[in-house]
Amino acid sequence: MTNPILKALQIEDFKCFEQLRVPLASLTVLSGFNGAGKSTALQPILLLAQAARRRTWTCEAATGDLPLNGAIVRLGSAGDVIRAQSLDATAHFKLFGDKKSLALSATAKTGARSLTVTRDDGSGNWPELSECLARLVHLSAVRAGPAEAFPTPDLVSSQSPDVGVDGRFASYWYHEFADAEIDPARRCPDEPATVFRKQIDAWLSRLAPNANANVQSLSVASMFALQFRLSETGEWRRPANVGYGLTYAFPILVALLAAEPGSIVVIDSPEAHLHPSAQSRMGHLLAVFAAAGIQVIVETHSDHVLNGIRLAVRDKVLEAEQLSLLFFAGSSLQGHGVTNPRIDSEGRINEWPDGFFDQGDKDVARLAGWG
Repeated sequence: MTNPILKALQIEDFKCFEQLRVPLASLTVLSGFNGAGKSTALQPILLLAQAARRRTWTCEAATGDLPLNGAIVRLGSAGDVIRAQSLDATAHFKLFGDKKSLALSATAKTGARSLTVTRDDGSGNWPELSECLARLVHLSAVRAGPAEAFPTPDLVSSQSPDVGVDGRFASYWYHEFADAEIDPARRCPDEPATVFRKQIDAWLSRLAPNANANVQSLSVASMFALQFRLSETGEWRRPANVGYGLTYAFPILVALLAAEPGSIVVIDSPEAHLHPSAQSRMGHLLAVFAAAGIQVIVETHSDHVLNGIRLAVRDKVLEAEQLSLLFFAGSSLQGHGVTNPRIDSEGRINEWPDGFFDQGDKDVARLAGWG
């Protein structure tokens, strides 16, 4: 069983949270009410990744800058992120690994567009963390729609195949990796061919029966045209003619298949524009890649995604201890409002807080006249 590089994140005086510890696993699923802090809980990791990629800070340095606005995340100014009630206008982050931890303090002047981070713990270097953060991939909930063509990244590194927060560079990376061999643990069991493009098709077919993808290089314009078809012999069609579901799922598959072992992939709303059955299969798919050594962190509002993950646990695709579930009800004077439901080896969850994927049951009960 592969250990994830990050085991937990501790936050103090950051945005809505006075204090919060976020347990992380090979697959971490964040759910909860809108505005309850799901994105906030992940933003310190995204800020550190952004700084590591731009080399404004690495964990080897005692101090450095965390830009609040960049290619991975855009958070405004210091007043938007350091908790207003903080007595010393300082936020604190602590990252926990398998056997190491890294504690940081973040300060800034009012209106500053970056935070100054200082290492608190006096610990030695954690070089693998900087390397891992620099190649973190973040896919936001708002992805590039069915465009005619997609661009080439401005900066290209084979060690960091970043599809972009909106997925716009997925077509480029598909073209680059089309004939690359895929690690056996990440291969779809339905497909005997082992190369990247065939594995993309196999996983895509799990979400939409018989779906295939193709990318054509438009070399004169340094652009890449994405195409889909819905059968082995069907006509290739523009994304606009097959709907948003495949276009939104495509960069997820590219990111997971292209990621270096030990990478972190953060995905907001993997269920977007997918049929409920495809959402369940997406959950199962995420579990496969998490078990294969990619640390996957997901924000979702889909009970179907959750159930697909639960089935993967029951089917022994993913061990129960490799999954962390977090439910965000909203911070208040009583506390941060975050609970950590547990799952057993049969996919059963030990507690269901009010609002935790229970709306279907509530609506059915009302329709039956029970509530």
